[in-house]
Amino acid sequence: MISLVNTLPTLSLPHAEVIKINCNFNSYSDIAMFWVQNEGDAVISMLDGNMVIFNRDRKADICELREFVNVISCNSVFSDSDTLNLLFGNDFHKVFVMQSNFNFESALKSDALGSREIYALLDTDGLQPPPYEHFAVDFCHRLNHGYLKYFALKDTAVAVGISDGHSVLVNGIASHKKGAGSKALCGLLAQYNNTPAVAVCEEGVMPFYLKNNFNCGYTAGYWRKTP
Repeated sequence: MISLVNTLPTLSLPHAEVIKINCNFNSYSDIAMFWVQNEGDAVISMLDGNMVIFNRDRKADICELREFVNVISCNSVFSDSDTLNLLFGNDFHKVFVMQSNFNFESALKSDALGSREIYALLDTDGLQPPPYEHFAVDFCHRLNHGYLKYFALKDTAVAVGISDGHSVLVNGIASHKKGAGSKALCGLLAQYNNTPAVAVCEEGVMPFYLKNNFNCGYTAGYWRKTP
């Protein structure tokens, strides 16, 4: 049975879904919604119409989960690719979840940039940031409450991460100069003091993470409602 909850079971795995759900709870427990299926076989969050599903050990009741998603009528669903395939067939966009336990170190210091400058660096081909007004509110809220960090080289590169206290998710990275992306990534993760790191990327970006001490952990994806 899927039940609406106001507390979450303990989730500490270095999985993209887990970090997203925990960070939603830490930052937006007053406006986001959370559900648990069968004592934690699946844990679900929804914020601004976007749903995240963590299917623990692939034990979720898929039939109930499919009916639930249809009733809720969300705008998007992020989950592992096996779960999405059972829910939607092949009607989702596949991505790769990269994982690392490497101890990142950096002697570089981040430039202090405002949300507008960060957004300008992220607003490049291949990335699809939300409209600036939405980005700025979320960025500043998470930053001010200690749930987000960034490393930036002015007009050159930026990496943004969110953390649930157990792992860090690289939530955005962009480089406008060769080699600067690796510096930004290393500078960001060095701030988290050897915390397990996770990144979600397209297949074409995998070589970047592989050369920066990540491995491919599993596949995930986004299902989006068609107009």
